[in-house]
Amino acid sequence: MENKTSSFDQFHSLERDVNNMSNDGKKKLKISSIVLLLLVIAAIAIIVVICVQYSQRSKNEEAVQEVVAEIKETPASDETRYIQYEGYQVIGTIQIPKFNIEYPILVESTEDSLTKSISRVGDGKVNEVGNLTLAGHNYIDGTMFGRIDELENGDEIVILDLYGNSVKYSVFNKYVTDPDDVSVLDATEEGTREVTLVTCTNGNSNRLIIKAKEA
Repeated sequence: MENKTSSFDQFHSLERDVNNMSNDGKKKLKISSIVLLLLVIAAIAIIVVICVQYSQRSKNEEAVQEVVAEIKETPASDETRYIQYEGYQVIGTIQIPKFNIEYPILVESTEDSLTKSISRVGDGKVNEVGNLTLAGHNYIDGTMFGRIDELENGDEIVILDLYGNSVKYSVFNKYVTDPDDVSVLDATEEGTREVTLVTCTNGNSNRLIIKAKEA
């Protein structure tokens, strides 16, 4: 009788263990399902954000090209012209023939202006003696300054002012520096006209610098 009772107890104990294991398995499966669902939702959210940003950039690209066309189609004149884009004064255009891109140059560099177009950093004057520093986002789709890492010595940059005058600049230096390196605002030679392009690199921890001077 004792053996039967012992066997019976062992059977129920085993049954409880199996049930517990089954319950634990169900809990783990439920947790895994929730985690997977959250990952799917996060992935969808990221895709939506990327699509929205791409759509906004596409619309912005069309708009800035209209501004560029307006500047180029207006006859050259000694009169001062005042052109605005998205609330920012436009002081000229930058063209990089190697990539077939051209953008208006906005008078100041802010977090907002940089989402609109290429923006001036500092107080450099367009096509005047000294250094004109221009900043632009390093977009993965190649817009703005997304491809300037491909520029090499001798490549051409063209700056057009609002009076219809264009000056060609030739790249002579390319390097990476810290975000707080203000020396990029300075001209490398006195009495020359220079242009400096600045964009983010290495995950926004550094700045890629392209130096060019009048060809």
